[in-house]
Amino acid sequence: MIRKITLLFLLCIGLQHAASAAVTDTITITMPYGTDTTCPGIQLNFNAHHSSTTDTISAYHWYTNNFFTGVIIDTFHTTALVDGDSVYCWLVFHNGFGGLDSVKSNTIIIHRSSSIAPRVAIALTTGSNPYCAGFPLTFTAYPVNGGDSVKFQWYVASIPLTGSDSVTTRHVFNNGDTVKCLMISNSLCSAPFPDTVFSPGIVVIHDSLTATVSILAAHNPICLGSLDTFAATTGSTGTGASLAWYVDSILIPTALGPIFRTSSLLNGDIVYAILTAPDPCVINHTTVSNVVTMTVVGLTANSVWTIMSAGNNPGCLDSPVTFTGHYLGFGTAPDFTWYVNGTSVLTGSSVLTRFYLNNDIVTYRVNATDGGCYSADTILSAGVIMQRDSTPATPLLSLIDNQLVVNNGGTYTWYLDSTIIPGVINQVYHPVSFGYYYVIKDSANCPSLPSNVIYIALTSVKNVNKGTVRVYPNPSNGIVSLDWGVVMDKVNVDVVNITGQVMLHEEVRNQSQHNSNLSSLPSGDYLITLTDQDGNKGTFSIVLKK
Repeated sequence: MIRKITLLFLLCIGLQHAASAAVTDTITITMPYGTDTTCPGIQLNFNAHHSSTTDTISAYHWYTNNFFTGVIIDTFHTTALVDGDSVYCWLVFHNGFGGLDSVKSNTIIIHRSSSIAPRVAIALTTGSNPYCAGFPLTFTAYPVNGGDSVKFQWYVASIPLTGSDSVTTRHVFNNGDTVKCLMISNSLCSAPFPDTVFSPGIVVIHDSLTATVSILAAHNPICLGSLDTFAATTGSTGTGASLAWYVDSILIPTALGPIFRTSSLLNGDIVYAILTAPDPCVINHTTVSNVVTMTVVGLTANSVWTIMSAGNNPGCLDSPVTFTGHYLGFGTAPDFTWYVNGTSVLTGSSVLTRFYLNNDIVTYRVNATDGGCYSADTILSAGVIMQRDSTPATPLLSLIDNQLVVNNGGTYTWYLDSTIIPGVINQVYHPVSFGYYYVIKDSANCPSLPSNVIYIALTSVKNVNKGTVRVYPNPSNGIVSLDWGVVMDKVNVDVVNITGQVMLHEEVRNQSQHNSNLSSLPSGDYLITLTDQDGNKGTFSIVLKK
């Protein structure tokens, strides 16, 4: 059952993998040298190696003869295998797309034998051959069927090396010495073969070293001011070698080691390295690398800006605004991105149309994509701060007596025959010319729609001298005092609401002042019109607050 569930799980992973992406990882399993054929009952060791360093490993699933062993780490040890058995491993991992994926390793077929000939191979593991005289070399033995208590003895030709009886030997050899290793096996399945065997010999050759150095630039050509990296590869340097870097024959004192980075190169600069190898085995103590002649391309100046191509700022919240982005010096096919308050809202277009909130900041970014050399690969335009207000209600204009009155308080722009009347901003206006009148209510950033239009044909009504009339308190909570300073035979007092409806009418005789009681009226804006016995009129605004 476990095997079926596991195989179904892996099948699902495989289907997902095939549908989403190609395999990004591989796995290989290996055995230590010489253990591919072993005696029955000997422990076998397997190691798994995966190729990718970016995928996230979930588990290693080891199988013998297509049965899951339960082992999920990268090593597998067993003594239970017999001749002809198979071993492989399924690697389960999260791929670069974030999905669960899997891949199967190679298969190793087990070889068991009751009679295996012991043998041993050797290899040079420290130093090189040929090499300079006087330097030690390290050799390592690799036994096959040596048993669990294998013994070694190292030889030069037919002479044993005193004290060299382990799996490795380190020694200063003479030119022409033949190094080999004697192995004595205690394996239980070595019969009828000899227990004692020699490895093939390796002849030590002494020779002087010829140091080498070559350099390579990561990028050439480059843009002016760009960072470039140079890497030096050296060979046969012996010990104590050092590198010095030069640009146009000038030593760069801060450049030490095989890597040199700089952003100060100019067109035509020559870069090279000098290797110093003081080791006595090296015949060329000073070696000059190849020369890299740099091509450095000058920078094209570039810039980015925006133009408001439709709409207004300051403006209304419910009115869209269109910006058009412009750029200079970004080569072919640059990328465009629009941002509002630092968040991307549109890519791939040079035109942005949308509604904005108050204090939104609009910016436009252009990014070069053609690999050219520019003062800046990416530039963000200056931010535009949007000033937005709610649209005021459309005002209602009324003619009350000889005054034009707007239904709500506030600041207004007055128009006569579509021309602004300079200096007139209040709620009430006495027309002095005939024609078509209307108003637009002003807010901080957003005007209203135009009011209705009233045509004035007569403007010759006589006016009360307002400078002689006092109306107080204003605002009032009910009682309003009217003081016109001199005794008059008759004064009509009319209180009118903002729609032109007369709310209170009073006749005052032989008085110089009068108190009107507005307590019965609701709170709001009102006009008080005074008409004397000669027909002169005067209109005054009053605010009633209870």
